[in-house]
Amino acid sequence: MKKILTINLLLASLCSGLAPCSQAAPADNDRYQLEKVVMLIRHGVRPQTNTASLDKATGLLWPEWSVPDGFLTGHGYAGMLAQGAWLLKTWRTAGLPLNETAGCPAAGNVWVWTAPSQRTKATGTALLDGMFPGCGIPIHFTAHKADPLFDTVAMGIATPDKDKVYQQIEERLGSAARAEKTYRKAVADLRQAVCAETTNSCRFLDNPWKINISEHGKVKSGGPLSEGANIGETIRLQYSENLPLSEVAFGHARNARQVSDLMALHAAKYDLISDTLENASHGGSLLMRQIIRAFTPRQGSNTSLRSDNDPLQSPLVIFAAHDTNIAQIQTMLGFNWQLPLYPRNDIPPGGALIIGRYLDTQTGQRFIRLTFTARTLDQWRQLSPLNAQDPLPVAEFRHSGCRETAVGELCPLNVFTQLAKAHLVNDGKDLPVFQ
Repeated sequence: MKKILTINLLLASLCSGLAPCSQAAPADNDRYQLEKVVMLIRHGVRPQTNTASLDKATGLLWPEWSVPDGFLTGHGYAGMLAQGAWLLKTWRTAGLPLNETAGCPAAGNVWVWTAPSQRTKATGTALLDGMFPGCGIPIHFTAHKADPLFDTVAMGIATPDKDKVYQQIEERLGSAARAEKTYRKAVADLRQAVCAETTNSCRFLDNPWKINISEHGKVKSGGPLSEGANIGETIRLQYSENLPLSEVAFGHARNARQVSDLMALHAAKYDLISDTLENASHGGSLLMRQIIRAFTPRQGSNTSLRSDNDPLQSPLVIFAAHDTNIAQIQTMLGFNWQLPLYPRNDIPPGGALIIGRYLDTQTGQRFIRLTFTARTLDQWRQLSPLNAQDPLPVAEFRHSGCRETAVGELCPLNVFTQLAKAHLVNDGKDLPVFQ
């Protein structure tokens, strides 16, 4: 499996997004027409969401940023703007029909829905500014503080089975003693990097490993994961923001490899808790239904144009949200990846699940290509231009029912739809969305 994945990532260095590989035969490229893209993307770089909490936990004063806690930074905006331009270029090359005039798509051919936080709304705007500068395409979001589409469990709409959640987490975590042994080095590395030399600093690292589940099924981790996951994410964000290296993990993360090593507890939280199926299926089913609806052609509709006033039928649909939302959809689909120097299944700022629907012009059959793509740590830090020599790394979804083609791994639409529906639950099934 590792050998196959390594080969896939090497191929990805020659390809990008949904664009075909440059070595593919032109005739084969022309056979498959990209007619639809649905993208679920994480916001760009932000600071930590609660500086006071980090200060208290570690006994150190964490560096100040140029924006309030949790807001998209100017660096993050610039990165998402450039990423939007690059992605659209690859989709245009693959033939995405947007009926553009002077670089602006026809009305209704692009639709963006974002989570209601500042960083996700600003990310949606940055993407559109990069893709269609000067076109005035609006983003859309709920008028409320929370969105059922992205906060299903937190809002009490979804009700995971607590016993199943415990069981699935325990199967991964094992005993507290085993977890302590497994992550001993990760705890020691974090302690050395971010903890003050006082008796009361970083006491959470000494607490026992445990899991608490609320009555609504929301999971809260105890012990080293309680703050360790947030700290690991914050170190990654500091490096990605191009803060001085003396400020990244207080000078203890001088390069991308050292940053990745200090993210071990962050990766553990996702592997042990967030990526469990009971959590993911209840948290992600409402969003998955919209994704299925978006890439499934309506009977008798012109699939290259938005039809019947349904924004999800637009040729380009973008959901700008959070890493937890991507983790839920990824887990439901059984999609795993390993991008360079990131932990397994990591979702960096700007990380995106991209679902492309292709038409086989020879047979009339439709296919789905699913990829995950994100900037590397150094691409973020340097805001290096994205181009054929330095593209976004890409991981491809592979399945026995799919096949390799000139444009990537393509899955028959009905096969992919079955996979997408396999773990749906009824929580929020009839709930109105996009309000």
